[in-house]
Amino acid sequence: MASLMQEFAEARQRRLQERADFLADCQLAKQERERDLQEQSEATSKYLAQAEQTRLAWEQGRQAIAENALESRQEELKERSDQVSQYLQDLSINRSEKAAEDSEQRAQEVRTRTFKTRSQLKHIHKARIRAGEAALAQRQQLVKERAAFTQMQIEDLTKNRLANATIASQQRLQEVQIRSAETAEQIQAINEQRLAQGKQDAAARAQEFSDRVANVKDSLEQLELNRLAEAEAQSISLKTFRSNLSASVWAGSRTVATGQAISKEPTQTAVKVSSEVTSSSAKSKKKSAKSETVTVQTTDVAISKPAEVREITKEAPKSSGKIEQFVVDYVAQLSTNSSLLEVVNDRDTVRDLLAQGANTLKVDPSDILNTLLHMAEGSTT
Repeated sequence: MASLMQEFAEARQRRLQERADFLADCQLAKQERERDLQEQSEATSKYLAQAEQTRLAWEQGRQAIAENALESRQEELKERSDQVSQYLQDLSINRSEKAAEDSEQRAQEVRTRTFKTRSQLKHIHKARIRAGEAALAQRQQLVKERAAFTQMQIEDLTKNRLANATIASQQRLQEVQIRSAETAEQIQAINEQRLAQGKQDAAARAQEFSDRVANVKDSLEQLELNRLAEAEAQSISLKTFRSNLSASVWAGSRTVATGQAISKEPTQTAVKVSSEVTSSSAKSKKKSAKSETVTVQTTDVAISKPAEVREITKEAPKSSGKIEQFVVDYVAQLSTNSSLLEVVNDRDTVRDLLAQGANTLKVDPSDILNTLLHMAEGSTT
């Protein structure tokens, strides 16, 4: 209602402004007409003055010729001047009357437009009031209908949500049960696979351990036989030297040939003993074909360089301790927190461990692998 009254006040202010503008325009038009009339009068006067001057000049130029027509021309000019003055006076009067009539007509039109505008505004105001009341009633009815419809939709949505929640909970429960069963089956299969893999690994390690024990026993037996053969050969050479010495001292040069024959016999005996040792070592090599190269190399080193064997035997515990410490550090730095058994079962991890250990400790990868297997066996037991 306040906005409507404000609109009416603004419309009334606009109408008053339009009326004031119209009156100002009328006054300006009147002033312009008067100014035009004055300008025309001045122009006529100037024209008359110019005509008078022209006539005078003409008369001066033709004074001798126009003396007779001067009076008639003066009279004619006077008549024309009177006619022009009368015409201008009539024109001014007509324009004034016309301006007054136009002003009155415009005022009447303004009054008529004002009355019509007031009537239209009254009708518009009444129509707006009726339309506002009808719209208010319609909006109230629409709000009631929407409230009822919204309540029905909320009830339907609540029912649908409860039904969907029940179905979803049942589906989730069923899915959880299915996943639990699948997980249990997977865990059981993984456990069975790990047990089978553990049994296979244990059997492989036991077989490898037995093979290594057999290889070590064969190597020790071969070393012992080599040592016995070497001792037998040394004793025979000592006996030969003694016999040759006694023969050279007591028998002179007559027994040189006999000494040479005697020296040949012990040599043949040593050759026989060495051939027997070689045949026995060959039999032991047939029993452990997998470690043949390692056994031969160990035997040669034990026979040729006993001092180096002692040094290697002394340094073995130190290198084993370094390898164990390296294995423990490597397993500790893994991001998977795996145990030694899991590390042994992972081929890629074992390969990386052997490569890093060989590069860092400068040892044989087989020693690192043996140490890892022993540590894994110790952790399982």
